[in-house]
Amino acid sequence: MNRLQKLIFSCCLVVVVAVSFVGILKEDEQRITRSKTSHINTIFGSPGKKVFEPVLPDRVVTLPKDFRFHPEYQHEWWQLVTKLTDEHGQTYWMRWRFFRYASDDRVKTGWEDPQIYISNVVLTSHLGMFTDQRIARGGVGQAGGVSRPFRVWIDDWSWRSLSNDPMPGNLKISTETFNVNLQFERNGQYAVIGENGYHIKHDLLPRASYAIEAPFIKSSGQISLPNGKSFKVTGNAWLSKEWGSELVGGNYVGEDNFIVRLSEKRVLMVSQYRYKDNMPFVSASVIDDDGHVTTIDNDAITLKALKFTEFNGGARVPLNWKISIPSHDIDLVIKAGKQVNWVNFVVPQWQGPVRTRGSHIVSGYIQLSGY
Repeated sequence: MNRLQKLIFSCCLVVVVAVSFVGILKEDEQRITRSKTSHINTIFGSPGKKVFEPVLPDRVVTLPKDFRFHPEYQHEWWQLVTKLTDEHGQTYWMRWRFFRYASDDRVKTGWEDPQIYISNVVLTSHLGMFTDQRIARGGVGQAGGVSRPFRVWIDDWSWRSLSNDPMPGNLKISTETFNVNLQFERNGQYAVIGENGYHIKHDLLPRASYAIEAPFIKSSGQISLPNGKSFKVTGNAWLSKEWGSELVGGNYVGEDNFIVRLSEKRVLMVSQYRYKDNMPFVSASVIDDDGHVTTIDNDAITLKALKFTEFNGGARVPLNWKISIPSHDIDLVIKAGKQVNWVNFVVPQWQGPVRTRGSHIVSGYIQLSGY
């Protein structure tokens, strides 16, 4: 083989290797996308042939009636995000969620009860991030909820009040690494999101839920950390409730949730829902402490990921974002405070506190899934 033939052979070999490598990368990317979509949908997929109450825009959310449980719908969850400060000036962020999901539409008792309960907690402190998660089936007393007086529980974790209103309430959580005993009292009005509580999650897909927000809550109590010390804490909290009958949808991939406290009387809530074969849909609301909600149209907000961080296992998560809403003089750059807050719950996600710069220099909290 002469020099020219060797050169031609080498060029052909490079082309073949390059084409094969690109094909492998593309196949691997498709496999990852399929696994993300199928993983979430395997757990919380479409109801299919199961018969649950549909989420429709003509249903008006009313309070305190809709603080009750809604077993006629497939899923329901409560969430508390609280920022706390101890007597030494140390800051703690805690996010707790209590989730109900019906595996089918039967009405059964005991071990045949189709209700599944999931509760998880994330505590971010100067000593690091601590997490825990509980999963239980309803019908046997291990987990459940009642409306009068309000109470939800799973094992020895509980949140209760003395009336059918969840506020004022008490949250107790005990884990192997930390304990929480907090009191919550509302400091502003409840707010219903969207059109009378009808919260749209895509303008072209049949995805929606009912949602209630209470961003103005006073919190106080005690936290015990792994160092054996207990601290009295005070701060503010944000309560959310949502229910519906199609949690993710067939081609759902993940979502990005932002809550930002613009001032003592005004907050911003932004959610981006991502789909495999459709454009992402952005939902945003500005909420005042009097319960007034201003819904931001999808085309009136710019949400852009600025920087991605790669974690062990290959997940690339955007921890820097830009949010712009010119009609409300909101122009924020959001930066995560910690880059290690990846949690492997039922749905793996990044979550934790953030700081902003731009039109408002304040704090907030984000949850990112599907990466």
